[in-house]
Amino acid sequence: MKKISLGVFALIAIFFLTACGKKITTEDLKANDWIAESSSKDEPNMLLSFSDHVMSVSIDTDSMTSNAKDEWEQLGEDLAKQLITQMSYKLEYVLEKDTIKIQDTGDEEAFVYYIVSKEDENIVFTPDEKQNKDESDTEKLVLKPYTKKKEVETSSSSSTEETTVSSESAATNLDDIIETFSEQSLVVYNPRDMTKEDFGIAPMSATKAKIFSLIETDNEEEQQNARLLTFDNLDDLKATKKYYDDLGKDSAMLFSYTAVNEDELVLMQFNGQLPQELVEKYAKAASLELTESPFGSTAAESQTYSSENETVYSEESAQAVEVPASSEETVPESSVQDQPVEEYTTVQQGEGIDQIAARVGISVDQLLELNGMDPNNFMLYPGDTLRVK
Repeated sequence: MKKISLGVFALIAIFFLTACGKKITTEDLKANDWIAESSSKDEPNMLLSFSDHVMSVSIDTDSMTSNAKDEWEQLGEDLAKQLITQMSYKLEYVLEKDTIKIQDTGDEEAFVYYIVSKEDENIVFTPDEKQNKDESDTEKLVLKPYTKKKEVETSSSSSTEETTVSSESAATNLDDIIETFSEQSLVVYNPRDMTKEDFGIAPMSATKAKIFSLIETDNEEEQQNARLLTFDNLDDLKATKKYYDDLGKDSAMLFSYTAVNEDELVLMQFNGQLPQELVEKYAKAASLELTESPFGSTAAESQTYSSENETVYSEESAQAVEVPASSEETVPESSVQDQPVEEYTTVQQGEGIDQIAARVGISVDQLLELNGMDPNNFMLYPGDTLRVK
């Protein structure tokens, strides 16, 4: 009996030692989106996601309590929630053994430290009192796998159910749409699956998503991207479309085109600097309905873009046309008016307004003026296109 008891205790000890010895890895952090529930009813929960070295933090607006006393206050709260959903912190982190250090939101050069452990499916961040400053107000965080909730209407009542997204249930094969573009001589350069970084703070409810450039170039600053997404329900499609459309309403600098096929549950989003005529070609090829743009596409803009990219979008332009020497005419310089040429750049990951201005060789004030930006009220996201000339 004594030998059996010793054997049981030995097995238990081995089990606990094995469990304790399992380290949390970066892949564990990247495996899910997470929700950290607040210990206070007055404070909302946080939503977290991880890349290899960046932790994205946003607010779970569903957990925010309403204090509205009338419909006007409710309208104000709804507007505030809409703005909050577009905000996200990007914090650098380093995971070493069982310790994670995360960039401090109040001081970019400072870090807060946590001991990382796992409890069932949850990941626990416990403040490391030895490494944190005495005045640090860090709290214990319990990260739980996050599954988006959506409203589902039934014939008898409205109920909320948790759903997970499966790429196998995509209503339309995006590869078929991309092939259609190619067959119609529309440029699809370097198509690939979208990553978390490509989504940014946009909804990630698509079952499948592709991103590609409409210009054949490896220079990221010159690329004009489009996103092609498919969904397993109409609510998610409409919510994602609304996100992109609302950005354009808040700021012309954030405008982008959207086109949808609600029957096939397909959404396409285009860089707002593209000429509308070109966007219409892609929308027509994919049988998508283009959302009416609040801005007019000027003839000069379309002509400039078309002339620069004529060989890309037209097979006929690939044929060189020889002009007889006798037909050449010399145009006096005085009869030709200099036309300003617009140039653009793309916001890179981690860049601020100062870094962008320095990179393109103009002042911050010039950059703000060229893009009609309020110096005291503007937002920049990776992938945004800015006018620099």
